[in-house]
Amino acid sequence: MMTRLAALALIALASSANAQTPSLRPTVLVSGDLVRIGDLVADVETEKADIAVFRAPDLGETGSVRVAAVIEALRPHNIDIDPNGLSQVSVTRASRMIGANEIKRRIAEIVAERLRIGDAANIAVMLDMPAPTLHLDPNETGPLMPSRMQFDPRGGRFDLTFQSGEAHVRLTGSANEAYDAVVLARPIARGDVLRASDVKLEKRPKTELQNDTVRDLSAAVGMAAQQPLRAGQAIRTTDLARPVLVKRSESVMIVYEVPGIVLTARGKAEESGSMGDTVNVLNVQSKRTVQGVVTGPNQITVTSLTPRVISSAALTKAQ
Repeated sequence: MMTRLAALALIALASSANAQTPSLRPTVLVSGDLVRIGDLVADVETEKADIAVFRAPDLGETGSVRVAAVIEALRPHNIDIDPNGLSQVSVTRASRMIGANEIKRRIAEIVAERLRIGDAANIAVMLDMPAPTLHLDPNETGPLMPSRMQFDPRGGRFDLTFQSGEAHVRLTGSANEAYDAVVLARPIARGDVLRASDVKLEKRPKTELQNDTVRDLSAAVGMAAQQPLRAGQAIRTTDLARPVLVKRSESVMIVYEVPGIVLTARGKAEESGSMGDTVNVLNVQSKRTVQGVVTGPNQITVTSLTPRVISSAALTKAQ
């Protein structure tokens, strides 16, 4: 029979075989300003895991530590590691990232409070310089608060500083009450018909807008420019008109539509017209002038069962 001493020896040997050698992690993510043994080494003793050995990179930054430096830092704590064939360890410090758009939204909220405007979406913020990305401590979940702010409510100019822990940024610019306006994405020549890609919706300061400023994309798409328009220009209703699909004295196709019958004939427009306009057109074959509705480019449709014929005398009188 196995002696008690032999059994204990076997148990100790099995425990030693099952014990895992602490191994180095190739990448490390830390949330504080110190890198601890437990961050760098897997399967380390619990009482040693919380010991700090290096300073962490700045918020949101990534740095590298040589394995030789890690081994040297662990030596005083009697920790032998398996380097896993690594030559260096990548250490990243976690952060809460605040991008330029979020910074501008926060400025709009602050200014809306100052101006007593209920909806911050109606504040247009223009920065003098692009806003950088801020990296905050992940535990800071509240809204950005300015540590210093100057604001002129008449002109909308602001000068403020956001500061949170190690992160701070000074921003200047203007913030004014604003509303949606349809603006041009590219220069437009007179007579060009606007497509969806030619226009976009932007917030524009209230002081820049007119009573007839177009504020709905659907009111601009498909309309023709009355004069040359520049890129970035806010469009007014007086800048647009329905596109002319039929021009006076030009050849057109007349479509006669009666129940069960569709006939076509060559014609000559006696008036210019846009979609849906009623115009006079001369049937070249019959030499008669009839009225029809513009239904497409160079197309006039007559739907009356007995199309109205305009006498030459009536035309002369009308002219």
